[in-house]
Amino acid sequence: MKVLVLHKPGDLRLEDVDEPTPKGNWVKIRVKRVGICGTDKAFYKGTYMPQKLPIIPGHEIAGIVNDVGNKELEHLVGEKVTTEINVHCGKCWYCLHGMSSHCPYRQTIGISIDGGMAEYVLTRADLIHSIEGLSWEEGAFVEPLAAVIEMLEMHPLNPSSNVAVVGIGTMGLLSIQLLNLLGSNVVAVARADSPKRRIAEKLGAEVMTFEEALDFMKTHTPEGHGFDYVVEATGSPKGLEMALNLVRPRGVIAAKSTHGSDVSFNYTLMVVKEVKIVGSRCGPFEKAINLLRKRLINVKNLVTSIYKLEKGIEAFEKSFERDQIKVHLIP
Repeated sequence: MKVLVLHKPGDLRLEDVDEPTPKGNWVKIRVKRVGICGTDKAFYKGTYMPQKLPIIPGHEIAGIVNDVGNKELEHLVGEKVTTEINVHCGKCWYCLHGMSSHCPYRQTIGISIDGGMAEYVLTRADLIHSIEGLSWEEGAFVEPLAAVIEMLEMHPLNPSSNVAVVGIGTMGLLSIQLLNLLGSNVVAVARADSPKRRIAEKLGAEVMTFEEALDFMKTHTPEGHGFDYVVEATGSPKGLEMALNLVRPRGVIAAKSTHGSDVSFNYTLMVVKEVKIVGSRCGPFEKAINLLRKRLINVKNLVTSIYKLEKGIEAFEKSFERDQIKVHLIP
């Protein structure tokens, strides 16, 4: 089968390898769509390293169960599915306390074991979710949407909260939609010349520059002291400092960037303002699938380029262009 293999930063190759064979309670998925996410891009740039090299990246996966490891799983063959990415042990303290994504013995698809930028990928049967009723395009958004839902699971918002979403890439645009569903007052922060601005406005956000947002909060937030909740989704090391300046005292910053770079910010201001910085990543797949099935979240306009797997290197390079939101690969 054809796969994309990352050997080191900047060294991505299209290769032919043997198809994997599922064993035990594992299944083989024929990949129909896989997204390039911020983590994949950081691996490619070298700012964030996967847990093994070489590796087949990719964890935003939609496909069909093609083969199974034992007869008890044969009913799954032909199912239209996506997969969670953390192959946890189920026995450790973290797993037993509902934090399986932090299992110290986990393997992570596309990060520590081979992922979905391939014709086939292996996953454990208990990690798959049916995506019947969704397009392949929508199915490949389940994982990132679940990650956005998780930020609100970690720190729920009151209705009508004042929210700033800093950065209008995939995570930012998904956040805008989810926050609108909750009845939040959403401002999106982006560069004045951002080519994604129109999409953010179409999704219901008032878009402004960082400087404009600072002025806006002086007249549109309590005592002019900032937003209740700030989503940092810039994918840039500078994003946290921007979020810190926008959040109100005792407000919350939802940290969503995985750029892999060290970050410098005004630590004293964070302490004086008593700000909570809440990181979050993997989230509830069934909630994400439900929102997509009900068409409450629109991802159609978020896919800006689609490439065949054979053009994977070109696709990665394309993903860094400013007008790109989500680049998908089709094996």
